[in-house]
Amino acid sequence: MSPDITNKDGNLEISEAVLITFVEKTVGEFDGISLSRKRKTIKVTRADSGCTIDMGLDVNYGTDIPQIVKELQAMVKERITKLAGVKVNQVNVVVEGLNLEELIKK
Repeated sequence: MSPDITNKDGNLEISEAVLITFVEKTVGEFDGISLSRKRKTIKVTRADSGCTIDMGLDVNYGTDIPQIVKELQAMVKERITKLAGVKVNQVNVVVEGLNLEELIKK
């Protein structure tokens, strides 16, 4: 795999752990979703053409899943591209769980 950024001074490669941290922080900014508790929830697959992010989420009951996932996918792509200079080809999301705590409290 080639470096993420190459310039006259050398090469820069952003670690998978850093990309995962960007994803975790971005998910944390959204109400109604959280990273899944069922399994390792974020996977980064690297290629010369960019990366693919796979993640599992738990959603709160009543959340508009298609809308919030669309917003999350766009934000993850934007953040990683802007902050790390890594092209994101896809952000794949699997909704693995449903949080019913708010429903139970009512």
